[in-house]
Amino acid sequence: MVLCIDASRSMYRSDYKPNRLIASINALKKLAELRLEQDPNSAFAVIKFSDTIEKILDFTGSVDSIHSSLNSIRFGGNSALGDALGLSIKIIIAELRKVSAKVPKILLVSDGIYTKTEADPLKMAQLAQGLSIKIDTFSLGDAGSTSILRKLSDATGGRFYYTNSPESLLDSARSLAGDNIKSFDTPSSEAILKNPAFLRKIAADTLRVQDLTEDQEQRLQQLRGNVDYKKCSICFSDTDPDTGGTFFLTGRYCPNCHTPFHIHCLAGWASSMGETSVKQSGTCRCPHCFYLLRIPTEVQQVRKLRTLSSTTSKQIGPKEPDNFPARAVNINDLGEDALYNPCPVCSYIFEPGTEVIECGNYDCGALYHRECFKKLINDQCKSCDGKLTLS
Repeated sequence: MVLCIDASRSMYRSDYKPNRLIASINALKKLAELRLEQDPNSAFAVIKFSDTIEKILDFTGSVDSIHSSLNSIRFGGNSALGDALGLSIKIIIAELRKVSAKVPKILLVSDGIYTKTEADPLKMAQLAQGLSIKIDTFSLGDAGSTSILRKLSDATGGRFYYTNSPESLLDSARSLAGDNIKSFDTPSSEAILKNPAFLRKIAADTLRVQDLTEDQEQRLQQLRGNVDYKKCSICFSDTDPDTGGTFFLTGRYCPNCHTPFHIHCLAGWASSMGETSVKQSGTCRCPHCFYLLRIPTEVQQVRKLRTLSSTTSKQIGPKEPDNFPARAVNINDLGEDALYNPCPVCSYIFEPGTEVIECGNYDCGALYHRECFKKLINDQCKSCDGKLTLS
């Protein structure tokens, strides 16, 4: 959970004794204590925002570190709410790339008075919703100024807590500590974190040779030696075994640990991984540090074409597509995971309650919007090439 706390001038008001900021800090301390008692594997990061935004603590489960960082917060300036949400989402994505964590949350503590910046809070909430990040909010002060906080929570499926005293603020912290722990490791949470579309969204792009700064390249030379720092750590060669090109052309680096590899070798590594959801998402874990990396779409396409070419070259004459039934079904009947599988025609995910057409190939199971299904050429599934007959 990211604790995102408003430290603008309006939080100095003393309607919450001794003032709004101190009352909020006390509530967040209690939240962290209760939560870590129930689940020692929980982790908190802390962001404070006013005119500027600052991450004052990276994810940790240390109560002392959390208390110390919260105690360091001081008042000042206006409230850059949208920018604070943007940074919160950014550090959550960075953490999810490192580990397969539980469903992440942002806890926003504010009086709802904010300054308009380039980052619109509601747009940040839409981004969070698309990444399955919930924004819980603790509102302070008059109910009229906290409508933006309710909108942020509603947009992401988070909880909105209205408080009007230090005591009710502490009660909200106790409630969230217990509620949040119960929501972990549920089937729906597990489905989100293993969903291919979600993994594709959060995966990091690899770095090209020319993307490295001089300092990074110098460091790589020191770590790996001048001879082999541009050799692939998978095939141990400078020359790409797939294309015959040099490392400068197809070489990439993990943005987390800077391990080098050819992008085609990384795609082969991805194909050999046993986790189905990762393979389907076009991502893989770095062979060295297990950071979640995105395989470029064009590289995936080339591998598929080569596989298809090697298969069809052994056949005599064109092969007729296999026939499969297709059925109309409500997306809600297929489980929450199905909502995040994009339609192969329009690439959009499905809204709850939508009627979809399901490919009857057991190994495929692609889902289409009804209108998109009508656009298929010769009624052939775009995922498995099977000829579909709608029953």
